[in-house]
Amino acid sequence: MEALARVAQGRSAAARRAARAGLPLTGAAQQVLRRVIENAPVRISDLARHVHMGDAAVSRQVTALEEQGLVVRAPSSRDGRVAMVRPTPLGRGAGRRLRRAADGIFEEHLADWSSRDLARLTRLMERLARDLRSGRRGCGRKQTWPPR
Repeated sequence: MEALARVAQGRSAAARRAARAGLPLTGAAQQVLRRVIENAPVRISDLARHVHMGDAAVSRQVTALEEQGLVVRAPSSRDGRVAMVRPTPLGRGAGRRLRRAADGIFEEHLADWSSRDLARLTRLMERLARDLRSGRRGCGRKQTWPPR
């Protein structure tokens, strides 16, 4: 699982997604944009926690996204000292393009898998996602990871 995460989140994967989507975005900027879209409106500090980066680093990414017209910062209606970040329509479109680019890359890599293998992978990944969302932890059996 760690190897899969490293490949999917690595610099070369981010560069492939950006090139395929026609967007000049680093991996960090892609990650910040995705989280802004998912959590908007969002404070910089909350965004930093979501993407596991420092506030200053996230602020730099938000500035870069603002310069491209993908997000906007505005004062919070509750506390004018706090800036809230929201995606623009252009930013939402960029997010969709990045998602389609990632999907296309996966499709290319899975093109020679059998229908049976794809169905099994789909079932298992959906199960894993459900279990992760619910916090469910096995049935009392101790499993070793990675399997031997």
